[in-house]
Amino acid sequence: MQYIISVDGGGTKTEAIAYDLEGNVISQGYSGYSNLLINEKEGINHIIEAIENCLLPLSKENCLFLFLGLAGYGGIKDINPLESALNESFRIPFKIVNDARLAHAALLNGKSGVLTIAGTGSVCIGLDQEKIVTTGGWGHLIGDEGSGYWICMEIFKNITQEFDENIQLSYLSQKLIEKLQLNEVDELKQYIYHNPKSVIASHVPFIVEMAGMGDLIALDVLERAGKLLAKTTLQAIKKLKLQGAPRVAIKGSILQHIQIVQNSFVHSIREQYPSVKFYTDHISSTYGGYLLAMKEINICIKK
Repeated sequence: MQYIISVDGGGTKTEAIAYDLEGNVISQGYSGYSNLLINEKEGINHIIEAIENCLLPLSKENCLFLFLGLAGYGGIKDINPLESALNESFRIPFKIVNDARLAHAALLNGKSGVLTIAGTGSVCIGLDQEKIVTTGGWGHLIGDEGSGYWICMEIFKNITQEFDENIQLSYLSQKLIEKLQLNEVDELKQYIYHNPKSVIASHVPFIVEMAGMGDLIALDVLERAGKLLAKTTLQAIKKLKLQGAPRVAIKGSILQHIQIVQNSFVHSIREQYPSVKFYTDHISSTYGGYLLAMKEINICIKK
């Protein structure tokens, strides 16, 4: 039985899924992170390991193509070490793209439209026929507005402003300082500068909980996150010159699981495009790799 393997590699885990030519999952393999910007050697090892795990019950000779979508791919200076490792390990034709490209194909089923991803970071990718555009995705130092990292940093900034203005800390600020087990507010600087962005963003559930209790500061930040993600999405729609009822898909914990953010996002886009069609289903990004791989090997997908 012939098949392809699609790889979705992120900053936390790598997922390798084998699909037969009808689009059915026939095997799965997993490993650790594969964002090479974190650690190139370990990232490559994880990619190889995930594919090898996926291949265990299969005949490698029947694999027609490997399609990989990797987080951070556009920022990798030298892709040769990964390409060499793939060639040496498998000797199977392959293609590598950014992981957002995989997710776009999966959620929009290969159709034109815009995908907005908001997790720890945020990015928007738009596709219309052969034209591809991106907006956002500049990273946490100069962008990623509306992301989990951005949400938490807005709360942290509010704490520092309250402290500098010598006003009483808000209830939210007090509870967050307690949660971080800090004795003084000025210890916040050390906490922020000595922890990775994933740790900073891990406080989103607490902020959502406070918003659910009616905290106005938390509510405001989450609503602004939705508006900023909508702004990035609208920029992509305009870059593509989509008209009428553009398709907009969402992915990531911030947009999919935080209703306040999603409602603000949807409302902001509908203000400009009342007929917009939203795609909110939970579909594995690897399915996008299957669709794209089938195009690469010129096999028509049966509907």
